[in-house]
Amino acid sequence: MADAPAWAEEARTAATAALDAMPELTGTEEEWRFTPPGDIGMAGVESAGATAGGDVVLPDAEGRAARLVFVDGAPAPAEVQDLPDGVIVSELGQALRDHGDLVRGHLYTLADFADRPSAFNAAGWDAGTFVYVPRGVHLELPVEAALTATGATGRVFGRTLVIVEEGAKATVVDRYLSPDLDGVVNVSSVVELFVADGAELEHVSYIGWGSGVRHQATIRASAGKDAKVRSVNVTLGGDVVRVEPTMYCRGTGSDSRALGMFFATGDQHFEHRVISRHEAPQTYSNLLYKGAIQDTAHTVFFGNLVVPPGAPGTDAYQTNRNLILNEGARADTIPFLEIETAEVKCSHAGAVGRVDDEQVFYMMSRGIPELEAKHQIVYGFFQEVLDQISFVELREELERAARAKVR
Repeated sequence: MADAPAWAEEARTAATAALDAMPELTGTEEEWRFTPPGDIGMAGVESAGATAGGDVVLPDAEGRAARLVFVDGAPAPAEVQDLPDGVIVSELGQALRDHGDLVRGHLYTLADFADRPSAFNAAGWDAGTFVYVPRGVHLELPVEAALTATGATGRVFGRTLVIVEEGAKATVVDRYLSPDLDGVVNVSSVVELFVADGAELEHVSYIGWGSGVRHQATIRASAGKDAKVRSVNVTLGGDVVRVEPTMYCRGTGSDSRALGMFFATGDQHFEHRVISRHEAPQTYSNLLYKGAIQDTAHTVFFGNLVVPPGAPGTDAYQTNRNLILNEGARADTIPFLEIETAEVKCSHAGAVGRVDDEQVFYMMSRGIPELEAKHQIVYGFFQEVLDQISFVELREELERAARAKVR
């Protein structure tokens, strides 16, 4: 990064050193047995790039507090509406220089250099999104960032840092978009979300890549006392996608929700590894992920509720449900609990089931064409997640995108 402060360059050097000291991933590691690291650019040779089959179409920026766009990781000028006093929306590299004290106290503290994906991103990113909402301010309109891939380069990095101070409220949307590509582009993204005492944050990650893109995404969120954080992950595009959200309930009374929907078709491979860690008493979390799988696609869900000693009163739930649309599609669901304290309520559930042929037949007998019947079934299946996205325009867009994948 040009003109980065000394502390940022030192952090990058430390990330590079940590990465160099790590053993190469082989795919035999337990946490990598479903998605070979070479399939998402964590091992092997760099891709040479790809040829695009079209252009990226972004929705209009109207109705957003601000929008940032990154083409192959490089920033375009930000589109900023009237922001409340004290709110900062900036390209992250610029924020290192202009708001160094704010950034330095948070960057790399949730996603440090202890694992290869986080260290890899820290050593390689050049631009990203920075959002700061000061104490007591409610940002009514969402902030949106879009990371696009054109195929011009075989590697794309994204980085997001969001800080919501005490009693503040915000919605932030990260989009990941590309046309279909003839070739391979590997994407690495890291999101760090800090929600202070009594604050509220909704973060939506929409992965809508075209073919040819392989994406490893790390998301980490920290909730303070009585804070509320909602992480919504929607995975519809890309050849191979591995998303790793971790929610930290760090303050008494915090409420952390990890919600997700994914729809894999063709030969797509999606893996979601979702963890909720309860590090304070009387905290609540809910992990709810729903997936539809069609053709010869394969999805994996790994969920874990972690309650270490010192967190009595934890109330935590984990649910993953998968809808198989045809023979040949496959879903693996692996729910875990790690409980090391008493006086808690924790539960987990995972299910994989076929579309009910009787439901389709009943709808067709009432004059509804077979494809539309399947549209309705898939929409109804996802509605529990979609209804929890507060940004109505995005909710409707995602509904249309999911329906369009049904064949």
